[in-house]
Amino acid sequence: MRKILLIAFLATAVLSCKKDAVKPSTQTPADDLAINALPTVVLKASHNPGKLTADVNCTFKGSEVSALVPTIDNNKTFVVDFTTGVPNAVVTVNGVVQQSGVTAVDFTNPVTYTVSVNGINRKYKFTLKNFTGIPVLYLNTSGPIVSKDDYVTGTLVVNTNGLYEQPKNNIALQAKGRGNSTWTVPKKPYRLKFDSKAELLGMPAAKNWVLLANYADRTLIRTSLAFEMGRKIGAHFTPQTRFVELVLNGTHLGSYVLTSQVEIHENRVNIAELKETDETGDAITGGYLLEVDFRLDAPLWFRTKKNLPFTLKDPDELTDAQFAYIKDYIQQTEDAIFADNFADPVNGYAKYINVDSFINWYLIEELGLNIDSKDQSSVYYYKDRNGKLGMGPLWDFDISFGNTWLPGNIWYTKGGLWFKRLFQDPAFVKKVRTKWALVKSREKDIYKRIDEMALYMNLSQQKNFEIWPLLKPDGLPLQSRGDYNGEVAYAKEWIGKRILWLDANFAAL
Repeated sequence: MRKILLIAFLATAVLSCKKDAVKPSTQTPADDLAINALPTVVLKASHNPGKLTADVNCTFKGSEVSALVPTIDNNKTFVVDFTTGVPNAVVTVNGVVQQSGVTAVDFTNPVTYTVSVNGINRKYKFTLKNFTGIPVLYLNTSGPIVSKDDYVTGTLVVNTNGLYEQPKNNIALQAKGRGNSTWTVPKKPYRLKFDSKAELLGMPAAKNWVLLANYADRTLIRTSLAFEMGRKIGAHFTPQTRFVELVLNGTHLGSYVLTSQVEIHENRVNIAELKETDETGDAITGGYLLEVDFRLDAPLWFRTKKNLPFTLKDPDELTDAQFAYIKDYIQQTEDAIFADNFADPVNGYAKYINVDSFINWYLIEELGLNIDSKDQSSVYYYKDRNGKLGMGPLWDFDISFGNTWLPGNIWYTKGGLWFKRLFQDPAFVKKVRTKWALVKSREKDIYKRIDEMALYMNLSQQKNFEIWPLLKPDGLPLQSRGDYNGEVAYAKEWIGKRILWLDANFAAL
């Protein structure tokens, strides 16, 4: 009886399978392409000799295909191996039929792969990145860069890694060193001067650019973070930044921050450009870009009556009349700040300074407890034609956000010569509190942005600290947190505590 039942069951199962097998399919060629156009895409080492030592499997996200190859070389021509899950499908790039494992493709910019069958197409955007996935700058010079004063000629080759539009990828330039204390450390910062204006990694066209080494910042992100925070609250003329890998004359130097040179320019500090003939009337009133710098490291400089050291940043050459004008205006400003009627909204300090620009600059500097911000250096002021004295741009935040020997529960920037006096005006304090409320309301956004930057920089920081082993306890004078994630976590924790302290103490003013 059991044998009879088993035979009947098997017969039923066979009939069922045959029935399913002959059931007509309702799936169309378009359905096949949508589901199974390119099941696998791989860059095989055997088909890319000299470029790969192991196969690289590509990843899919909808209709986007991406691959990260480990080489730092600026050669993005690769042979791709792929399979198609649809019979008789044809794969093309710009109308050229692709043969798996044979056809070489230039991936300098993203490439569109089209899979076609029976007149139906499925397109894939294929992006190939190399090394750490962030942009790579290849700086090649006619000789070594050994001076902050003397330029050497060269070229800059730009590999955007598909992240930015770059109209010109090969740029003629001059390069030299830059910085003060930062020039004395092993990982050097650089100044670039293009032969002609050019856009760079999505930033507006200009000639002058800066590569910051961030040697003392184990997170590598403090300056970029401060600049982003400044732009969000309206800090005047705050630069954009881009994280990049720098290869100098064939040697990888690690992770750098590319940003603007601080200068009067339509895309930088956008104020009137002073001409040599602008010596009278409205013309002589601007524009001027100044820096408080205790080193007095500029051809033109002066001290106020209260000994505040100003240097002329741009223009760095003035006529006697122009120098006398700006020196006198700065002194009138200081006199008004310390006058008995300094809080008078008409004839006091507000007659001479752009108060909002002072407050926006101050809040980012105080939050970061930037060591330079208390009348040391990188404290920039500008004066436009027929305008008041403003503060900005923000600059130089590698020694900030807890990356100092100072505790986070103190006033710092507020103790600067002029700010100490401005805080004696209740109207100024009220404006500071109002703007501080905006900064504090974005606290969660700050932590989110830190996490995003750290994730973006993950591979870059690994390569950087292989070259510069600064995460070790003896890597820098300041305490190490053991590894990169520890450094990032510490910065977030420090900012949280700093915000709590500032919030309580602004309220108590």
